[in-house]
Parts: sequence; C-alpha cells; structure tokens
Amino acid sequence: MEEQSITKLRKGASGIITEIKHSKVSQRLIEMGLTPGTSFKIRSISPFGDSIAIRLNDFALSLRLSDALSIMVRSK
Repeated sequence: MEEQSITKLRKGASGIITEIKHSKVSQRLIEMGLTPGTSFKIRSISPFGDSIAIRLNDFALSLRLSDALSIMVRSK
C-alpha cells in the first residue's frame, strides 16, 4: 500500500505509522506515542470531521483533523 495521511482512512481501518511530517505539533505527537512503526486502528471520526479517535498500543487518542494531517501511514 502507498503512504497517505491518516485522515484519508475510514472508521475501522488499521495501519502502521510511517512518518510524522514536521508541523507545529509534530514533537507533541511523537511524545504521545505516534512514532514510525507503531500500529493503530481508527476508532471513530466525528460527524462533522473535526476530530479522529485512534487506538494505538494500549490507549485511545483523539486528535484534531488539522493535527492528524501530518501523520503519514500505510494501511493494512
């Protein structure tokens, strides 16, 4: 599969983080465990598309869509 932003995936999709592109929040995303090679699953996407909830390792994480744009993934 090709690399794409995590925001392009639908609810229930899973994959592996391949890169965190440089942004205002990239360091914070890495500190929260969003590192290359980490597996994840999309838990939900808000009805208005404002946020995305993912499951990674043993916890759930909600992100603004604008912040999630910098997370590049390869779907499984």
